[in-house]
Amino acid sequence: MRKKTKNDPSRNNRNKVDPLKITTARVFFLLNAILWLCYGIYIYYDMAVANNNKSSADIVTLFSFSNAGLLLFCGIKYGKPQLWIYYFALVIGVFNTLLALLNIVDLYFLVSFVIDLLILWAVIPLYRHFVPRQ
Repeated sequence: MRKKTKNDPSRNNRNKVDPLKITTARVFFLLNAILWLCYGIYIYYDMAVANNNKSSADIVTLFSFSNAGLLLFCGIKYGKPQLWIYYFALVIGVFNTLLALLNIVDLYFLVSFVIDLLILWAVIPLYRHFVPRQ
């Protein structure tokens, strides 16, 4: 039986990740950020301009824009192999999935839920890329 050494190629290839997988996760984050940004603009127009309910529209729009900002941040930072980025993106993905799941009767939230599931599908397998090598 062959003894494994530190220079064993199979050991070095284990931590290599296809850049396409990271790019796919980043694209899903950015797509969802654009979706939440558009939803914030729509909900502000619908609540503040059409129905003259400005205080509630400000609060809902603030939450929508902050969610879009967090998704945008994850989409930009996700390519760097740091463990905190992985956990931050995972928490944002799980939070967004639960947020969309609670209001899935609306078509917008159904689309957001599907994108969130795709984000989790892309993020979870990339754990080895973000763990520091020993």
